[in-house]
Amino acid sequence: MRPLVASPGWTREEDELLLALVFSGTSVAGMPKQLHRSRAAVYHRAGKLKIVLAKSRRWNAKRNDGRSA
Repeated sequence: MRPLVASPGWTREEDELLLALVFSGTSVAGMPKQLHRSRAAVYHRAGKLKIVLAKSRRWNAKRNDGRSA
């Protein structure tokens, strides 16, 4: 069995950066890259801080069924 490796805890600076990214309109997909964390970690930390993040959508070209708006 492999040992579990814990990520380092979130710092106050990272919390502030997460909040700044939210208020600046950064996409949810871009936040993990800037924070060097997984998407799951970002969602979890945002939840702990009572920050609501929109779930990112993956658009598929096949979804367009040719109907006009």
